[in-house]
Amino acid sequence: MSLAVPGYLHTITVPTPFPIGPVNVYLAEGDPLTLVDVGPRYEPARAALKRGLAAYGHQLAEVGRIVLTHAHADHSGLAAEVARLSGAEVLTHALNIPWLDGGSGARRLAFYADVLRWAGVPPQMLLRLSRMRRGMSRYEEPLTPDGTLSDGDVLRLGDEEWVVLHTPGHTGGLICLHQPRRRLLLSSDHLLRHVSSNPIVEPPPPGEKERPRRLVDYLAQLRRVAALDIALALPGHGPVINDVPGLVRERLAFHERRARQVMDALGDEELTVHRLVERLFPALDPVNYFLAASEVIGHLQWLEERGEVQSQQRLRVAYWRRRRE
Repeated sequence: MSLAVPGYLHTITVPTPFPIGPVNVYLAEGDPLTLVDVGPRYEPARAALKRGLAAYGHQLAEVGRIVLTHAHADHSGLAAEVARLSGAEVLTHALNIPWLDGGSGARRLAFYADVLRWAGVPPQMLLRLSRMRRGMSRYEEPLTPDGTLSDGDVLRLGDEEWVVLHTPGHTGGLICLHQPRRRLLLSSDHLLRHVSSNPIVEPPPPGEKERPRRLVDYLAQLRRVAALDIALALPGHGPVINDVPGLVRERLAFHERRARQVMDALGDEELTVHRLVERLFPALDPVNYFLAASEVIGHLQWLEERGEVQSQQRLRVAYWRRRRE
């Protein structure tokens, strides 16, 4: 089977206002006309999406289906608007629904305020981070998906069947789409060529109490994808990936190095997440501070699972240190 990207599948790159830069939206021609992700609720993105569709002879009103790989605004922010205009069916993983529902905003803010206090973040930084998260809401519009996708489900794009892969890590509900005969993967933010996906701290899924260990999930899903026979991955940002196993090896090695850096930063002290972020990533703006805190929490959870660190809480703040024999 040819490894070429099928003629019905097109990449539309749209700008975002976020540090990650442009997002790749995928247009699959056929019945129904499908968009895999849509970009943020942001005028330059909206205009670029319209131009991209027009280049292939289509317009937004023709879209019949929207598949959202996850619920971050750079991928899903325009979904409600496009669905309203076109009547398109919106599909995503069930774990994304609480993030897409507008009623979750207050709960989300409360969760992150608690996590950041637990991480030892000082009040002035908490205020800046709260303002940052509230500001993000202008790039998305709440919506309720029409249906859900689960691991192993099959979607027809163009004239071929694609398999849904649930790959939690960057987010709990992230999905990739795999076309086995073509050895082709739409990898969303699970695999990116130039940056390692950041497993974001998230609240427990509905009905659960324990906070997910998203870095642990991410590493397991990297290994799973590397074991598939994939010749080409089309990511959510940046250029195509020609060597999936090689990239996975790089990512696994990167996280081992980062874990060692966290251990070195701990030394023989007992430190909060905030103090570790200051040592590892000084002088960050609020967006990158939040990403850095998520990364440090993820590595501490991974090291804790491996028995290398432990924590204790005092006045609802977690203090981390190397595990003593």
